[in-house]
Amino acid sequence: MICDGTCGLEDVRAVLFDFDGTLVRQTIDFAAMRAAVLGLAQGYGVEIDGLARLPALEIVASVAAGLGRESARAYRREAARAIEAIELEAARLAEPFAGVPATLAQLAERGFGVGIVTRNCKRAVADVLARHPLTHHVLITRDDTEHVKPDPRHLYQAAVQLGVAVERCLMCGDHPMDVAAGRAAGARTAAVIYAEAAIGRGAFQGLHAPDLLLASVAELARRLPDESARSADAIPSAVELDG
Repeated sequence: MICDGTCGLEDVRAVLFDFDGTLVRQTIDFAAMRAAVLGLAQGYGVEIDGLARLPALEIVASVAAGLGRESARAYRREAARAIEAIELEAARLAEPFAGVPATLAQLAERGFGVGIVTRNCKRAVADVLARHPLTHHVLITRDDTEHVKPDPRHLYQAAVQLGVAVERCLMCGDHPMDVAAGRAAGARTAAVIYAEAAIGRGAFQGLHAPDLLLASVAELARRLPDESARSADAIPSAVELDG
C-alpha cells in the first residue's frame, strides 16, 4: 500500500538516492544510446531483434554474453565509450531540482546517511557535482560496482559503505527500476514523481509500488521523523563531491 504519511519510516537511518530524474534534471537521449549499442552489436554479427526494448546497459550485457571472450571485451569497450559520450553531453546542461541541495544537506545535518546510487558513469556524475555540489556520504556509479540497479547488490554496496543495514535504508528514485532494486534489497522505497516527469503514478503499481510517493525530493525532509536521526549511531562526515 502506498502511504502519504511517514509509513513506518521511524527506523530509517540512511537515504539512497537515484541521480538523474531524482536529484538532477537532465535529459539523456536513451533512444540514441540504445541505437548506438545496437548498431555496434550488428557490427559483430549479432541479431538484434528483441533487444531494442531493453535499456542500453542490459543490451550490452546480453550482446556480450553471446560473443567470444575477445569480441565481448572489444564490444563492451566500444559500447562504454558510446554510452559515456551521450551521458557527458547530457551532463553539460544538468542542474539539481529545486530544493535538492538544501534537502540533502539537512538530512546529513540531522544524522541520516546520504548515498547516491546511479547507473550513470562516474565522469558524467562528477561533471554535474563539480558545478552543483550535493551533500552526500557515498557515491556509487556504474564504474564503482559490478552490479547496477535493479540488482540489489548496488544498494548493498552503498549500505555497507554507510555502515547502515540495508533494511534501515530508504531507496528514493523516479523510476520503477529504483523501487524494484529497493524492494529486492529489503529497503524501504520512495518514488519521486515530479510534475514534469514522463513516468507517472500509474507506473508505480503492483510489484513496483513504493512505500511512499513524493512530489519532490524536497518533500522528504518532513517525511522522515527526527527520532530516527537522534537515536542513530554516528554517520561519517558528508562530502559535497566524491573525487
